[in-house]
Amino acid sequence: MERLREPFAADWPEAIGLRLSNTRCVLMHRQRTAAQGTRSRLLAWTPWLGALMMLAACSPIRVTEPVETESAPTTAPTTESSTALTSAVTAPPRTTAATIQAPTTSAVTTEPAPPTIPAPLYRAPLTGLPAPAEITRPAAVVKIDNHPNALPQWGINMADVVYEELVEARLTRLVAIFHSRDAHLIGPIRSARTGDFALLSNLNRPIFVNSGANEYTERALRGVDAVNITDGGSLDNGVFKRSPAKQSPHNLISDTTRIFAAGSERGGTPPAYFRFRDEGESLPRATTVSGVDIDFGQIEASYRWNAGLGGWTRTQNGSEHTDFDGVRVAPENVIVQFVRYRQSPANRVTPEPVLTGSGVAWMLSDGQVVQGTWERLSERDVTVFRSDNSVIVPLTPGRTWIALARKGTATLVP
Repeated sequence: MERLREPFAADWPEAIGLRLSNTRCVLMHRQRTAAQGTRSRLLAWTPWLGALMMLAACSPIRVTEPVETESAPTTAPTTESSTALTSAVTAPPRTTAATIQAPTTSAVTTEPAPPTIPAPLYRAPLTGLPAPAEITRPAAVVKIDNHPNALPQWGINMADVVYEELVEARLTRLVAIFHSRDAHLIGPIRSARTGDFALLSNLNRPIFVNSGANEYTERALRGVDAVNITDGGSLDNGVFKRSPAKQSPHNLISDTTRIFAAGSERGGTPPAYFRFRDEGESLPRATTVSGVDIDFGQIEASYRWNAGLGGWTRTQNGSEHTDFDGVRVAPENVIVQFVRYRQSPANRVTPEPVLTGSGVAWMLSDGQVVQGTWERLSERDVTVFRSDNSVIVPLTPGRTWIALARKGTATLVP
């Protein structure tokens, strides 16, 4: 019986080498086959990979993180609630090392804006009204006719202050003080009286405009500290002219441009004339009143409060008092200053008001009246108007008409 060959027979090296060689060949063949398959698969995917790369370059792919969403409520929320909820649950804050910042102890501050400096507020010394700049020109005091044939007058509504004084035949004349506003026409301009001097002495050398005076008054006027501009019977100085609208002597007129051009360089700025109310300030010890009636003799003047105009409408001898432009006379303030009249040294028939000392005064403003007193220590001093408890009465900013009335000639109208 033939013996089986032992695995460790003498020829085993050749047998093992042959087997190894065959095995290596088989493995190499398998590797080549696998490589060829992989290459074939890669070549087959190459067009798709290129397309994907082009899509990625044109529209970047956004990767969204998975978020936890709450189940929708049984009842549909409103749009506002839904928006707030979506914002809360779909965008949770990401706390990564890159987004966490260290707390800072210094608060962000901004430099304070420089303080706003208001523009200087100037006020007209005779009206208390705001003015765009300080008014340094002198006051122009103009004698204006108030005879019935002189009506209507020019420019009286542009005056800051107007005095009404008694003259001959129980008529009145107006002493109009122009300062803060201009008037394109003023008149009719009439002659001076000795009673005008006291109205000039406390205005710091004003311009006094008149049509002339008698000899005594002209001499006395030279001693008054004022710039006297008078017609003197001639129109050669260029300040005056005659209007064809009226007959002489009720047609002499001028204007503030001519007046200030002729005398402003020689005059001085007037002082503050009254005390005026601040906004919201009330009148001390005032009572409501409809108006006042004043009887000068041949001139009866009445004032009535008009809230729509904000002033006291004036009626003269039963007719509405208007200026030449048809504008009603309605000053913001009316003062009835009760004074004593004496005979003028220039003419025995001319009354002259005594404007120094003290007396009774009614101050009408803002639909009310304060019954008090007036006081003026000397002709250089400004007249002070006080209530019955000695408080200076603050007037409404605006124009003021002052009636120099005799005692017992005026009546308040409730």
